[in-house]
Amino acid sequence: MKKLTVLLLTLCCTMTVLAQQPAGEYRNPIIPTSLPDPSVIKAPDGYYYLYATENIRHLPIYRSKNLIDWEFVTTAFTRESRPKWNPKGNLWAPDINYINGKYVLYYAKSEWGGEWTCGIGVATADKPEGPFTDHGALFISKDIGVQNSIDGFYIEDGGHKYLFWGSFRGIYGIELSDDGLSIKPGAEKRQVAGTFMEGTYIHKHGRYYYLIGSAGTCCEGEKSTYRVTVGRSENLFGPYVDKRDRELMENHYEVILHGSDDVVGPGHNAEFITDERGQDWMIYHGFSRKDPGAGRLVYMDRVEWVDGWPHIAHDEPSTVSERPVVGDITLADPTIFLDDDGTYYLYGTSSPIGIVCYSSTDLEHWQGPVGATEGLALIKGDSWGTKGFWAPQVFKHDGRYYMAYTANEQIAIAESDSPKGPFRQKEIAHIPADMKQIDPFVFFDDNGKAYLYHVRLINGNRIYVAELNKDLLSMKEKTARECIAADTLTWEDTWNAKWTVTEGPTVVKHGKKKDATYYLFYSCNDYRNPDYAVGYATAKSPFGPWKKQAEPIIVRKVIGENGTGHGDLFTDKEGHLQYVFHTHHSASRPGPRKTAIVEMLFNGTDYTIKPETFRFFHE
Repeated sequence: MKKLTVLLLTLCCTMTVLAQQPAGEYRNPIIPTSLPDPSVIKAPDGYYYLYATENIRHLPIYRSKNLIDWEFVTTAFTRESRPKWNPKGNLWAPDINYINGKYVLYYAKSEWGGEWTCGIGVATADKPEGPFTDHGALFISKDIGVQNSIDGFYIEDGGHKYLFWGSFRGIYGIELSDDGLSIKPGAEKRQVAGTFMEGTYIHKHGRYYYLIGSAGTCCEGEKSTYRVTVGRSENLFGPYVDKRDRELMENHYEVILHGSDDVVGPGHNAEFITDERGQDWMIYHGFSRKDPGAGRLVYMDRVEWVDGWPHIAHDEPSTVSERPVVGDITLADPTIFLDDDGTYYLYGTSSPIGIVCYSSTDLEHWQGPVGATEGLALIKGDSWGTKGFWAPQVFKHDGRYYMAYTANEQIAIAESDSPKGPFRQKEIAHIPADMKQIDPFVFFDDNGKAYLYHVRLINGNRIYVAELNKDLLSMKEKTARECIAADTLTWEDTWNAKWTVTEGPTVVKHGKKKDATYYLFYSCNDYRNPDYAVGYATAKSPFGPWKKQAEPIIVRKVIGENGTGHGDLFTDKEGHLQYVFHTHHSASRPGPRKTAIVEMLFNGTDYTIKPETFRFFHE
């Protein structure tokens, strides 16, 4: 349950970034303001957004780049947009999600004692900071038949969408419609836990689902008994059990977080956040024992996995801890464009609604996202595509900036007055094709012709080339021909896959006329394969035939990271050759993929990597 503590909105509205803490460590609480029942999401702009029960009227939203230093942004609703149903109810326990291109906010609307009139509502927005448009109540207690229907939690599993909820009257789950805005017709609620908990959160780790919640009293200051509980199951709907295989339906559970000498009543945690080292972190609320009147402050602790169960050191809130490792730029399929003014622009696959852009003057310190539209240089609606915005390339031609990119597994080219965008099309269309095409790279030869290197999905991912028409809007299909495909049972196909992968082409040329040699850099293996790697082939014509090098040039045994591939070769301001690419997020999981760079050496014939130049990009 949630108890409101009166705070002055004016204090929050004038608040700037909270005081930054020493490098390498942080001190709890991470937000010394009453923000009960937090929910957190990371947005494409690089910020983590935190939503909380409305001690600040209309449901506060905070944000942070590093999970430590937070600033107040706004409220999800205003006096005018505030949900009208259950008019005496307050807004409790938000749960933020990104569903089908929208930010979807589930919330409870309740008042103390209103256990049959309360319920769970839903609102949507195009941006994490809103404005949110309310869609009313999904259900209220008396209609769904569950007393005290609050504390909603959304999860997707096996292609289906579900909402779990409840507070000390049983925990229930039900399937939702595809847009997440209503109950799926014919769906029936199912109970998964007894009457000991609220604040449901389900986390999948390995083969288990972990049902995490809070037991005890939430809101009595120094008398609060809140604590974080857990049980696990191999199935989303249970049965969930404790370490002794006793069922949570019978009110058994494990405790992973108690109060301490400094914190009273810790509980109602946000979604676990995984940092760049693969470490999990839990954000939750609690009362300061020294000043319980300050309300439920925001704390954070690392979650370790011990013998298949989540564990927090000493089972209590920490005072000082090592910081999460966040801030790595996570753009897959990256490309870098060097503008005439000496600014580097970095683009890549990241957002479901467009292409993100960062900027730098030295390839070390990156700003952003700096794209013209909420950090995006290209956004859905301005140009071709509704999903799958992948593998961009930016170039300048006749005084205009162009972006070639993939969307809906087709290739499009948009243009702009600025490398930050917005990149748009006068006529929204993709380059005509009779098959799926991805991963474009436009190469301008010194004969005045432009060639589109790209991947066609024909019995595998195969790299093709075709001459572009002068308007850059279509190919001369009669010129199209295959360049290379993966050879089986080599470094290009270590999984012996039925569908081989050759992708991410980049082409450069050395020499002139008859002495010229074309170099085609490409990546092979499924991107999820740790052996994803970069090789190159050479030819005397932009059409080939291409001669492959025997071994890859960028590969995990050389770089020391899994999944090294799909990048772009460019020359920096000092004339050095650089290759920007992505790696797996960690040794245990591919994504979100991290952006990296390595310097290349060219001896007039062959390319090699310059030793000790590999590094990741950081915000």
